[in-house]
Amino acid sequence: MPFILTAIIGGLGHQYAVGMTSERIAGSEDAAKRLSATSLREFLDPSTDTDKTRRYRRYRRSVSRDEIALPGLVRYALGLVGLPSQGSREKVAWWVNFLFHGRQCELALEKFGLHLYIEIVDNDEADANMAANKIVKKLGSSMRAIESLVLTPAAPGLFREGKATVVNQYSSLRRSYEYFRERASSPFLIDDEVKHLGNGGTTFQLGNRLMQMNSFHDLVASVNAYLSLLEHILVLALPFQSFDPSKDSLDKFIGSRWGDKYGQVFDLTRKDDKRYYDRLIEVVERWRNTYAHGGFEKGHGSSVYLHYQGIGAIPVGLSSATERVGIFLMPATDEDITHVFKLFDEIDAWFTDDRMHFAMEWITSGLHVRFDPTFRTEVIEAMESPERFSKYVEYNAYLDDRAVNMDF
Repeated sequence: MPFILTAIIGGLGHQYAVGMTSERIAGSEDAAKRLSATSLREFLDPSTDTDKTRRYRRYRRSVSRDEIALPGLVRYALGLVGLPSQGSREKVAWWVNFLFHGRQCELALEKFGLHLYIEIVDNDEADANMAANKIVKKLGSSMRAIESLVLTPAAPGLFREGKATVVNQYSSLRRSYEYFRERASSPFLIDDEVKHLGNGGTTFQLGNRLMQMNSFHDLVASVNAYLSLLEHILVLALPFQSFDPSKDSLDKFIGSRWGDKYGQVFDLTRKDDKRYYDRLIEVVERWRNTYAHGGFEKGHGSSVYLHYQGIGAIPVGLSSATERVGIFLMPATDEDITHVFKLFDEIDAWFTDDRMHFAMEWITSGLHVRFDPTFRTEVIEAMESPERFSKYVEYNAYLDDRAVNMDF
């Protein structure tokens, strides 16, 4: 649900501030009544202040994300009780003025975070800080009412309408994969070590053996990281593949397995699409699924041995296990590692050279991905030529930078 919240309440940039209108979502009236009777009942219209001519100093209190994770929710809550936001201005996205216990207050979302400004009475900053803490606590409580009465009931419909933004985590996921890949390909050097025990005995540790085990562990981690990256790419690529959330469930797609995602984005009747899918299955079955399920291979393979009288312990499924019987003695050879990463490199190149190249240009730019009809239409039109699409990406990046820097 995080992408729903960001799409509705804003905070991701210029193109994601949908829902910041006077139109109210279903459930807002009930939320307004609850807030007016509970957490926000002491927040009053500043125009009701009887002393409109006084001059006063203000105390500035930073509000952390631990206290209010989504400022837009508080903005919306204050609007429901008759305290509308204003803005924007230079380096300030919005602000809300209100009266609390006779003090003039302002809550503002600025470039460097959310801040509360509160009137100082009798030059007592400590007292102002105490009042500010009370305000922040009450504002934090207001978010629970918005979530239960407004956000949760509206979420399914918003999914269907495509009013959602998926946060682009490509760079982070890519770095994770490359980190484990580098470690698997070039493990840290470990020297052989001889330890002399107190009883006169010795133990010998093979450095090369430990390096092989470390490479194996990092290979498994890199396969997991690449599959996570792949799934993320497939979700972000949907609007570039004529995906319509009113017909196909975005929610279900995100929660589906990687193979189902792949089969919906690509055409498994096409040669390359099917070939890469089959090769991925092979890698996943060997290096991911086995160690994602307690070290047990599909069909038990060489991870379970049956005791045959007169023969001994034999792996389950002899025909499939004979190739794998040494897996615990030599987890991953250099050839294994090369084979896996060669496949991933081929898929990366295929994505940028074939049908995915427009999607990958957007994804690698770091821009988030919307699913609303306007964005999907703009994307399809921009994909008429590489030059037009590049300009479209550049323009959106420019607008996003302006929004992030609050250059209004």
